[in-house]
Amino acid sequence: MSDLHPFEPKTWPFHLTDLPPGGYLVGGAVRDGLLHRHKKHWDLDIILAVDVIPFAQKLAQKYHAGFVILDAERQIARLVFPELTLDLCQMYGEDITTDLSQRDFTINAIAWDYHTQELHDPHQGQNDLENQIIRMIQPQNLRHDPLRLLRAYRLAAQLNFTIESETHQTIKNLASLLINVAPERVQNELHLLFDTHRGSNHLIQASADGILTPWFPEIQPHWLHLLPRWDERLSAYPALAPQLERKIRQDRSVLHQLKLRCLLPEHRETAQQILTRLRYSRAEMQYIDKLIALWPVFELLITSPNPPIPAQFDLFQQAGQALPGLVAVALVHDYGWPVVAGWLERFTNPQDPIAHALPLVSGHDLMERLHLPPGPQVGQLLHWLALAHAEGRICTPTAALELAATLQGTTPAPSA
Repeated sequence: MSDLHPFEPKTWPFHLTDLPPGGYLVGGAVRDGLLHRHKKHWDLDIILAVDVIPFAQKLAQKYHAGFVILDAERQIARLVFPELTLDLCQMYGEDITTDLSQRDFTINAIAWDYHTQELHDPHQGQNDLENQIIRMIQPQNLRHDPLRLLRAYRLAAQLNFTIESETHQTIKNLASLLINVAPERVQNELHLLFDTHRGSNHLIQASADGILTPWFPEIQPHWLHLLPRWDERLSAYPALAPQLERKIRQDRSVLHQLKLRCLLPEHRETAQQILTRLRYSRAEMQYIDKLIALWPVFELLITSPNPPIPAQFDLFQQAGQALPGLVAVALVHDYGWPVVAGWLERFTNPQDPIAHALPLVSGHDLMERLHLPPGPQVGQLLHWLALAHAEGRICTPTAALELAATLQGTTPAPSA
């Protein structure tokens, strides 16, 4: 865990004297500091009564920190240090009380004056922290930024808090407004929920409350209620864990995609439309499309007494890196480890001819020995040879060339 503490500026990667008077530490860092939470990486939010962008640029230059302008109009800039992320923002209104009155929930509306060490808590957020309650400041604040509706469930999951009843009802009443939120922000909140052990149950509640409907209009109850099983069961299979931790993109793992699939319909085209609207990456969309398309095929094969080798070979070729995900889907569908272990063993063995196309000869060999021009015909022959190898009908390059020649009705030229 990081040695940094939000209430100990001496642990910050910049000097307190570099910050102007009249500024405050706000938001999640104050909340988590009061809760004595330990974190690997801290996000500090500081509001200032000065022009933020030029100040942030100078601070970033002095400490050689990464610098990004998040919102020029609202004067929000981000500095990235190895130990933490620092967001600097222009104070809203004339004083700290006005600024805090515009925030989402009371537990996030506590400010700490880093010069005087004083806490400002005009909405009794510390009481709600003690009682483990998420309470809105006012409905208008949620209406102003509807992402806060989804954030309530994420905070409840991360902190193991309860959403206060009036706040909960207001969230449900405003659910339709979530469609107006930028898709990238919705993505981020979803994946923070996916990262949290209790997040699955809160996603189920969010779905029941209509919060997910604007972006996920066709959630299948069967798949939705599988969500908690990802965290409950898969930790029991250490051989599978490294495969589920593999990154599809820098900040998203295979396990993230498996959870996301639970919010999507069976219809592949509709699922792709939803992911496109949410601006998921092409790699993520392709991975989930394989999960949806190939799960019925995989289920049929694992329930067959003796699945034909060509069918197994084709499944491995189509699934590619999605095969461990299909194994995981089988496990949460109550197929036991003995049913699927062999499939994972084949996948992790690069020399297994059923799981990996091993044609024994190259496309260049085929073109040279069979006098073939470049084109799809060569690729098709390589596929047939790999399948023949998987079936045990050939096991040497010579046998591969002879079979290729037979398939082509030619005689292979002698090797040089």
